[in-house]
Formats: sequence, C-alpha cells, structure tokens
Amino acid sequence: MKRIELTKSWTYFLLGVLLWIVVDFGTAGGFRITYFQEYGPALLLFYLGYPLIFSLLIFRFHWTGKRLFVATLVAIFVVEVIFTRNPLLTTFPLLLLGIPLAILVYVPLTYFPLWFARKELGRHKVLITVLMIVELVVVLLTTFGDERS
Repeated sequence: MKRIELTKSWTYFLLGVLLWIVVDFGTAGGFRITYFQEYGPALLLFYLGYPLIFSLLIFRFHWTGKRLFVATLVAIFVVEVIFTRNPLLTTFPLLLLGIPLAILVYVPLTYFPLWFARKELGRHKVLITVLMIVELVVVLLTTFGDERS
C-alpha cells in the first residue's frame, strides 16, 4: 500500500482546522451543541479561513518570527473585536485580562500546526505544555462556569 505524504502547508491547514474546531468549541462554546447550531456558517468561515490565511502567510510568503506574531495579534483583533465583539476584549478593565488570555488561546492556533508540520514539537514542549494548561482552564471555565453572565 502506497503511503500518502502531505506537504507542510496541507498538514498545517488540516491540523489548523482541527485545532480551531476543538479549541473554539471548548473555549467559546463550552462543548454545547447549541453553539454550533446558533453560529454554524460563521464558525465554518473561521475554522477554514484562519488556517488557510496563515498557511499562505507561512508557506507562500514565508512569514516567521515577529511578522507571524503580529499577524496573530491582527487576527485576534479581527475575530474577537470586529466579528464577535468579545466583551473580554472590548470592555475596560476586562481587556486587561482579556488581551493576554486571547494571546494565550490564539498562539496555539497559529503555532502548534506549524511546529507539528516542521516536526519541531520537541523543541517547544515547555511552551506547548503551558499553553495547553491555559486552554484547559479556559475550556473548564467556559464549560462549567456560571452561565448567568
């Protein structure tokens, strides 16, 4: 049986889509199926669009380092402020917590697929562990937190 090898850009894109689904469903949706029912088409746009754009930035335009991080910050602004109007990022003083938290949630969406595609996960294991803990805490708070807010 012949083994199919994906290019790094396709690996990044496919893993990015998977990560977006899991991370967004947990952090924003609290693992509630009604989240998908309410926002379905818009979610599909984000789940496909973010990995596609970043795959192009990384593998076609060769963005790395500061440029890639700034692109992640711009993506946070576009998604969380412009599209979703997330009160954690649009309300003072909440944004003092919301901005660092958004960075900690979005960095894995940008970098985990990249490190996987480049086989660099081992080089970043401490950072990956810290970011996964943050994601887990956000997911738990979203899923089991107080719904009155």
